[in-house]
Amino acid sequence: MATRQDELLEVLSQMADEMPDPDWVALVDGNGLIVSCIPETPVVGQDQISAMTAASIIMGERVLEEIEGGQMRYTSIAGANRQMLSVVLSSDRVLAIGLGPEVPAQATFASLTRWVPEILQVLSKSFVTS
Repeated sequence: MATRQDELLEVLSQMADEMPDPDWVALVDGNGLIVSCIPETPVVGQDQISAMTAASIIMGERVLEEIEGGQMRYTSIAGANRQMLSVVLSSDRVLAIGLGPEVPAQATFASLTRWVPEILQVLSKSFVTS
C-alpha cells in the first residue's frame, strides 16, 4: 500500500519532469519543515530550502501588508546563479521550486496549474496504518 509520502514524491516528480529543469521541487509545511523533496538530495541543502522558503513567505507577507496587496499567492526571488519560487498552497503548505536564473517564473505556471490540485488531493487523503 502506498503511503502519503510515496504519493507526494510521485506527484512532485511528475511536476518536476514538466518544468524547465528545476534544481528542486519541495513541499514545505507551516513549521518550515520539508515534507517531500525532489530530488531527495538537492543542490542546495534541504535545511536551506526550508529556511529560505519560510523567510521568503515572511518577507512577502510583510510587503503585501504594507502595500495592501491582499493574500499572497507566490514569491519569486532571483539571483545571478539561481532563483527560488515559493508558491502558497494553503495556510500551512508551500511549494518551493529552485530554478536556473534564466527561467522566467511564469514558465512553471502551466505545471503548477496541472499538479497543485493533485498535491492537495494527496494531502487531503486519509492514510490508515495497520
